[in-house]
Amino acid sequence: MNKKNKFNYSVIFVLLFVITSIYLIHAILLFDKIETVARYIIIGIIALFDLILLIRLFNKKKSKKKNLAAAILLVFSVLFAFLGFNLNKIYSYFSDMNKDVVYSVSLVSLKENKDTDLNKLKEAKIGVNKDDEHGLAKEIIDKYTLDKDNEMIEYEDYRRMLMDVNEGTIDYAFVQTNYQDIYAGDDDLEKIVKDIVVIDTAQKVVEKEEVQLSGSSKDLTEPVTILLIGIDSTAQGLQNADSFNGDSLNVVTFNPKTMTATILSIPRDSYVYVTCMGVDNKITHSAGQGGTSCAIKTIEKLLDVTIDYYVKINFTGVVDLVNQVGGIDVDVPYSMCEQDSQRRFGKYTIYIRKGRQHLDGEKALAFARNRKSNSEYCSKTWTQGERSDFVRGDNQQKVITAILDKVKHLTSVEDLEGILKVISKNIDTNMSESTMFSLYNVAKDVVLSSSSDKLFTIQKLYLDGTGQMIYDERSKLVLWDYILNEKSLNAVKKAMKDNLSGTKQSLIKTFSYEYGENYETEVIGKGYYGTQLYSLLTNLVGKKLSEAQSWATKNGVKLNIKYVSSPGKSNNTVLSQDYPEKKRIDLIPNRTLTLTVVKNETTTTTPSTPDPVDCTKNPTDPSCTSSSTGGGTSETTPPKEDEGSGGGNSGSSESKDNSGTSGDGGGSSTDSQKNE
Repeated sequence: MNKKNKFNYSVIFVLLFVITSIYLIHAILLFDKIETVARYIIIGIIALFDLILLIRLFNKKKSKKKNLAAAILLVFSVLFAFLGFNLNKIYSYFSDMNKDVVYSVSLVSLKENKDTDLNKLKEAKIGVNKDDEHGLAKEIIDKYTLDKDNEMIEYEDYRRMLMDVNEGTIDYAFVQTNYQDIYAGDDDLEKIVKDIVVIDTAQKVVEKEEVQLSGSSKDLTEPVTILLIGIDSTAQGLQNADSFNGDSLNVVTFNPKTMTATILSIPRDSYVYVTCMGVDNKITHSAGQGGTSCAIKTIEKLLDVTIDYYVKINFTGVVDLVNQVGGIDVDVPYSMCEQDSQRRFGKYTIYIRKGRQHLDGEKALAFARNRKSNSEYCSKTWTQGERSDFVRGDNQQKVITAILDKVKHLTSVEDLEGILKVISKNIDTNMSESTMFSLYNVAKDVVLSSSSDKLFTIQKLYLDGTGQMIYDERSKLVLWDYILNEKSLNAVKKAMKDNLSGTKQSLIKTFSYEYGENYETEVIGKGYYGTQLYSLLTNLVGKKLSEAQSWATKNGVKLNIKYVSSPGKSNNTVLSQDYPEKKRIDLIPNRTLTLTVVKNETTTTTPSTPDPVDCTKNPTDPSCTSSSTGGGTSETTPPKEDEGSGGGNSGSSESKDNSGTSGDGGGSSTDSQKNE
């Protein structure tokens, strides 16, 4: 009986040791491409221990050492279980960065319709996106049979739908579930969306493999192009949806063979061809309208590069990350006020003074977000200084630099694990875990190169351009757009291609991996380039036809004149035009503009006949001495202007634009028609 118990006791220890050994080996194998030789040596040592201890355990001649072996097996089993658990935990943080895509659409309306019974809904006007790619709107429509008694109106633009809901043009609309985050900061929609609520929602989870973009299976040890997308969301983490505006778009090319990188920040208002829309629009709307796929394809077309990988970062993660590292020290260029992480002013307003400041998470996020003075919320003390997307980009770089500076000084395992946990929750990427781990070898080379002749060099790139107010074809609004300069764009493209191919560039500054170092470099793409602006339609309403004809001739526009009678209006006055002000002239079909012009009928007037004069009583009256006493009539016709049918067929495409825009990009501007 005792022998049997001893035998069972030994078997349990053997099994425990074998199981924990396999568990640890599996965990070690997960970290592909990290110190491959070292990992296999460790695995070999574990296997050797297994063999030695098992031999000693079943050695019947040495019972005392058999008991010692059993005790050692127990100790190693606990150690292997502990190491395996923590390695798997760390691996899970990297695995969580590669999230499934969640597509989500909601039926929304004004707050007053929140409790409406959709099963009894009749005769309501409902807006639906023309391209219901994943059938989510149809899912809700079928659920309540909304297409039976209701008018379904197709839209191409979510923004226009939300505005029409607010104006009462439609009663309901199908939009992205996270519409409040997408349009926060949009001057036209920020206040509108606060009065709109979700009625019902449909979601679809899609594995990342199904939405794989042009990303390849490249390791980060090869030349790669990575898109960094900053998402300004109030949500915790990035689990909710694929569509967000790309509030921060940065393209990085990295060549590990030459240890060089280029970084380009694309202005969010850049006016470019958006692939999923099929029209020119703000580049930030590419992600909001068509998700990550649309943003990547749009940038690939713009820069003529292949995006191998993307990394999507939620700004609200900055709060947790900065708090995790104990706050950061930043030189704030101006005193400012900003919303908190949940976009609230009032008692939640964040105030930051100019100068060197220690910022906690909320203040760091406010600093990274700020691009407006917010003078309607704060006093003059907090609204001074230059504010713009470019300034915000610099602020964000300061925050990133400060965070990295704190991270490199951390030595606590708990702190490092906390940082990984925060990052994994707030980052989404299409990189596999194996690809992420390949970055380890690059990082090791960078660290080692800081003390050698092989230094890591970085080159900032810049897209020069000029602001212009342009009529947006989808939202039907006039919006401020950033028109990119072709020479600047070409310089940026060349720098990226040169870096990826390994062509030597005159990179001014060598970067020795010291994040806190202040440095200045020559910025490729920035300079006195000038910008060609689009020729835009002016407002001709209220002008005389001759003025309209003169403008049309100068701008190469044909006029189609429709005459109408309008009592009280002067002849040859333009009453209306069939296309709105600020519309691009090159987008007017056949460059033909129809004007409605006043042409009233001529009138005949008969002067009134005065009462006859009694000449016997008034002999001095002039009429008594006149040879004629009859009244008579006369016909009067208003003077006419030239009523030609319109402007000529030809005109200079380099005509002066009437938009009154001025250059923001540091260069002179020419108001000629922009080449497509």
